[in-house]
Amino acid sequence: MEGQPARVAWHGWAGEVGAQDRLDVHHAWLIEDLSGGRVRILTQETQNGNPAKDLAKANPNPMINGHQDWLNGLVAAARAAKA
Repeated sequence: MEGQPARVAWHGWAGEVGAQDRLDVHHAWLIEDLSGGRVRILTQETQNGNPAKDLAKANPNPMINGHQDWLNGLVAAARAAKA
C-alpha cells in the first residue's frame, strides 16, 4: 500500500532438531519510502546452529557479503519500480 512500510521475511532451516549440523535462520527487511526520493531498509536476522557459528568466523565473511548483495538487490528493485 502506497505510503505504508513493507515487510519481507523468510525463515529457513536445514538438518534435524538437536543435530550438530542443524542450521536455523530468519531474515526480515522493513522497507520505507522516505521523503526526498530516499528509501530506508532496516534488517533483522537470526542465525542459529554450528554452521552459522562457523560462517561467522570466516574471512571474508560470506554472511555479511551475502546480506549486502540482498540489500543491493532490494535497492535496485525499488529504484526500478519507481522509474
